[in-house]
Amino acid sequence: MIFETGRRHLLVAMEVYMHENKLTVRVPLRLALAALLVAMSACLAWGADARTLLKESENRHRTRTQQYAGELTVVNKEGKVRKKGWKSFREGYAGDAKNLIRFIDPPEVKGVGFLSLAHPGGQNPDQWLYLPSMKRERRIAAQDRDASFVGTDFNYEDMEEFDHEKYKVALQGEQIVEGQPCHVITATPLEKGGKSVYEKKILYLRKDILYLMRMDLYLKRDKQPGKQLILSDIQSINGHWVARKMEMNDLKKGSRTTVLLREIAFDKPQPANRFTLRNLNREGGD
Repeated sequence: MIFETGRRHLLVAMEVYMHENKLTVRVPLRLALAALLVAMSACLAWGADARTLLKESENRHRTRTQQYAGELTVVNKEGKVRKKGWKSFREGYAGDAKNLIRFIDPPEVKGVGFLSLAHPGGQNPDQWLYLPSMKRERRIAAQDRDASFVGTDFNYEDMEEFDHEKYKVALQGEQIVEGQPCHVITATPLEKGGKSVYEKKILYLRKDILYLMRMDLYLKRDKQPGKQLILSDIQSINGHWVARKMEMNDLKKGSRTTVLLREIAFDKPQPANRFTLRNLNREGGD
């Protein structure tokens, strides 16, 4: 309403100026001015661009640390179900995150560990997988980033924290997801951000709390998403919004992996050596 009133006043003032100065280009100039005002109105309507929204989202949801116990259910296209459990620890957030995951069951994966150390605004993170049967860690090479992570529908890139600085981002509009209005943002990997498995990612950012609700993942040269990550059961815990359920759907294979988050804690001090190769190689170490 305020913008519309200002628009009318500006048009009237321009017409008075042209009349007093005997200008005869009223119609073209008025049309040009109207077009400019429409563009300004559109900018105000958006309020912010994709980068601004993602920066604000990161600022709102950044915590010093996070840890939880994960209950995993893997269902293949034939309906066969496998259960797994892990403990997850994170220090930092997004581009400066350090992550450690340790599987606790079933027996065939118990003790398997995963360590990921991000490079802020730069290349792919350093990642290692510890296998008790080998008694040593294995570094994850760039060409293995699309491999299944310990028999789940997540690959090694999916295990990274999303860092918007490694992507060219664009606001595409709005869409309702599970009853919630969301900003729709396309994220295309930048060359400086390291090798990516994906051609692009489409993010659905809940408008009221700027929290990710869904991510559509497009593999190279695909016109439809090959995978889809859905975040649900979003709750506020100790003042921090968190999805207590994550589901990765492999739309090509027809399988899915669901992770239920239990025992969630934020900003709990972490041991100094937790995110190290030495600790990763320690049998039963957290």
